[in-house]
Amino acid sequence: QHLVISLERSVAMALARAMRSSQLPLRTSFRPTAAVDASSGLVLAGPSSPTSGRRFAAGGTEPSGLDPRTAGSTGWWNSFVKFSYRWFGDSIFDKQADFCNCGGDFGTRLPRPELLQREGIERGSREHRMQLYGAALYWHMATVTTEHAKEANPDLFRDKDVLEVACMRGGGARYLAEVTGPRRYLGTDNVQEHIDRCRKDHGEYPGLEFEVMDAHDLEHSLPEESFDYVLCIQAAASFEDIRRFVAGAAHVLRPGGCLLLADAVQRQTHATLMDALEDSGFDAELTRDISRHVHAVGLCAIPKGLSYVHIVARKE
Repeated sequence: QHLVISLERSVAMALARAMRSSQLPLRTSFRPTAAVDASSGLVLAGPSSPTSGRRFAAGGTEPSGLDPRTAGSTGWWNSFVKFSYRWFGDSIFDKQADFCNCGGDFGTRLPRPELLQREGIERGSREHRMQLYGAALYWHMATVTTEHAKEANPDLFRDKDVLEVACMRGGGARYLAEVTGPRRYLGTDNVQEHIDRCRKDHGEYPGLEFEVMDAHDLEHSLPEESFDYVLCIQAAASFEDIRRFVAGAAHVLRPGGCLLLADAVQRQTHATLMDALEDSGFDAELTRDISRHVHAVGLCAIPKGLSYVHIVARKE
């Protein structure tokens, strides 16, 4: 038993380091007892924590440039992360939930909530909250592009081509494909096991596709001007080279298309992202702090020093 606990702690800490140095975000539902990764300042909260979820640490340092060990889709850290997800993913993340983000409570009515029900998830459970509020964050990102939620446009994606980067288990992709009516919805992730699960659980729906793809390689993986929207929820802040990701998004977006981002960022990361958007020909139409909506859900704690932001940037 002590050996298992020690192994879980070691895997959790190693994953935290890997996720800070690779494209994968730190997700919401780590199960091991709390462990601190001194190199990154991250705290992985266990069941005894009031939030039992992702904790964004105010401490730690920002990534500084490309690490040649993990550049692009190569490097031993990237390989380690994929190995860890393959063998330990079900013990680290809540097994039943297929929405893996902090969620958001925006006080809006979700269309077709029955689509969020999963066998084995009890109403009122943590997994149920992950499904409900995770979907609420997806719905908000897919309909709201201004400061005012009342100006939401439920037809924003209708008959459009949508690319999601870092879709993980694909619950958000399937939900938006059903309720927003896109012409094509392509969900991508750089972990084969995630895409295998996406295809198994959500693949049988018209216009919905899943592919293994690295967030840094969009420019080389997809045709130019092939999408109207690029969506990325709770992942971009952990990308190793955010400028490369933004440049890739600019490559695949048609003129007038939008990059839609949501994540917890430090001030320097936000500044780097804004510079990257400008350099790649984007006009940032919206940068809004939605931390209070995320904090209200209770799945994540966002301490002082970070803000959970909603960004809408249009390609000029």
